[in-house]
Order: sequence, then structure tokens, then C-alpha cells
Amino acid sequence: MELIPFKQKYIRDVISWVETERDLVQWAGSTFTWPLTQKQFREHLKKARTPNPELYPFALLNRGRIVGYCEISDLKPMFDSAMLSRVIVSPRGRNNGFGEFMVKQAVKFGFEQLNLNRIGLHVFDFNVAAAKCYTKAGFIYEGTTRQSARAGTEYWNCHIMSRLRNEWKQ
Repeated sequence: MELIPFKQKYIRDVISWVETERDLVQWAGSTFTWPLTQKQFREHLKKARTPNPELYPFALLNRGRIVGYCEISDLKPMFDSAMLSRVIVSPRGRNNGFGEFMVKQAVKFGFEQLNLNRIGLHVFDFNVAAAKCYTKAGFIYEGTTRQSARAGTEYWNCHIMSRLRNEWKQ
């Protein structure tokens, strides 16, 4: 397995993993609108191609095929912090350790290459598998924002988690 910078040729694969509006909100929050299109995704990725990128998108490859996607986003250089966002593993690749590997590699990139002090993330409270993955990757639960997102007529609670550089180095 290897985590590489995301290439546009993988957009169609990632979109295929998002089958419903609920999936889209769970994966991307309010970043995209349903139905997700290649045009929306390409537009989003433009944030990675600026002199001071605010987005670092990654593809997780296993035997040359994309099995995961994640981003380091919302960089705040003044505070040496960013978010791990839009973490998704292909439906066929789930429960194989791909998510944990991908998250650990993205965190390593954030601390080593971007010199971050804090990497945060948001995970919906019902997404137990993802929260477990993040905990295995060293993230610590900080709190919950209640009914902070909406999918259709449902309001969802969101857990906040983070990993600090000094915890990572231990």
C-alpha cells in the first residue's frame, strides 16, 4: 500500500463510492452538493494547486488500484494546525486496515512535511467504525457538537478528535 498525491484520473472511482446523498454528507459534510459530479470534485481540487495550498488530497493505492481517499485541509499556518477530512475507503476495501494505514500516513505527512502541531477531524457519532479507526491511529476524542449537520430531515451529532505532534512523536 502507498499513499500518493491524488490524481484527477481517480475522481470517477471516488465518486462511485458515494451512492446516496446521505453517503455524501457523511463523507464530505457540506463541501459538495448532491449529486456529486466530476466538475464539483475538480473545482474542489483546485485548492491544492495554488502557491500556498489549503488542500492536500491523497489517494491510497493497493496493488496499483485506488482503495482510499483523504485530505489534509483547512490549513491554518498561523496556528500550525489543519484538518484531516473527507476520509473514505472503497466499499470493497473496508475492514482491511486500509483506513488506519491511510490516516497514519496522512498524519505523518502533516507533521513531517507541513510541520503541523495539531491535526483535527470531525466524525459523526453513528460512524463507529471510522471513530475506531481514528482512535487506532492515535486521535483523541475532544467533544461533540450536537445536531451540527443535516442529511435530509435528520440532524447528526459530530465528534471532534485530534492528534498533536508531541503525542505522535512518542
